[in-house]
Amino acid sequence: MTTQTQDSPLSEADRAAARAYLQRCEVRISTQHRIATAFIGGAGLLLLIPIFLRDIVDGILAFLLTQIGNIYPALPEPFGAVLSVVFFLCIGYVFMLSLAIPLVGVYWLLEDLVHFYFTLYAPGSPETLLNPTMALGGINFSPDESERVKRAVMARQYQHDAIPFMMPFSEGRRSQYFDQLIADTDGLILPPSRSVERLRELGVLEDDPQAEHEAQHLNAAMGIARSIDRQLVDEVATTEMHLTRNTLYLRRLLLRYVKTLLMFLWTTVVSFVLLPLLEDPRLPNLTALSLGFLLWAALVWWIIRQPVRWIYRHRVEDPEPRHVDAQLTKLESRVRPFVRAGQVIAVIGALLGLVKLL
Repeated sequence: MTTQTQDSPLSEADRAAARAYLQRCEVRISTQHRIATAFIGGAGLLLLIPIFLRDIVDGILAFLLTQIGNIYPALPEPFGAVLSVVFFLCIGYVFMLSLAIPLVGVYWLLEDLVHFYFTLYAPGSPETLLNPTMALGGINFSPDESERVKRAVMARQYQHDAIPFMMPFSEGRRSQYFDQLIADTDGLILPPSRSVERLRELGVLEDDPQAEHEAQHLNAAMGIARSIDRQLVDEVATTEMHLTRNTLYLRRLLLRYVKTLLMFLWTTVVSFVLLPLLEDPRLPNLTALSLGFLLWAALVWWIIRQPVRWIYRHRVEDPEPRHVDAQLTKLESRVRPFVRAGQVIAVIGALLGLVKLL
């Protein structure tokens, strides 16, 4: 039995297996992108953000602004004023933290979406080419599938009437855009397999300066989309890497989305309970606010850690935190110092709020 080497020609059975695999992968990649599309819609976040910003922020912030002053008039000066400043600083920190964590979560979620859809790199492109493009690049017909078909396809692509279809700009704007792009990237945007010399060898490009100029524009468009002429084996390898890349980003996206949604829900629930208490003149409003923020700070870390605990629900007796990589706990790692500080500050604020009742 002989071993199939990388340079050995593929048998027809090998090609059929590779084609079948690529067809299956198209379905998987499509499913992954539908999942990512759901995050663009935002689902519950789009409903919570307007409520969060309009009712909660305006209501609590407006109340705090009306209460600023010496809230300990029975204490001698400047002791009462100093305690008042400390109280409002504590309440202000926890309040801003309750707003910042959900909103920062949304910001990082949008950042993850950009990373999922865009990339600076693509297999087959020069590493020094730093032109941003969609991670879901184009797929060209593999040259080793049929040289005759590939030559006929390329001949059709470089006909004059095909170029405006790919690049719907006016001729002047198209020339300016692509000429500038080619110059800025030092020609790295042009796929090596479609050089003018190569196109002449294949007989798909006529010996005409204008035709060559337009061909370079089409080549640049192919380079932007990372539509590279890969061998069938290279296409399979690229697809496997693409599936892995999508999974790496999607798992982080999903967990970060759930954590952000939980933080919005927790902050919204606490704030909705506090708002009527702050509007009732019969109640010690500032004390109620300080105790409400203490409750928020006491449970916020437990809530933000819940999604990872859910994953380990069947292994709660044997947790392995070392096996949870940093990408899945990135949000917790970034906000942990602020949350720990907020918990201590919330306790101080609650104590000062209780002092006001004395």
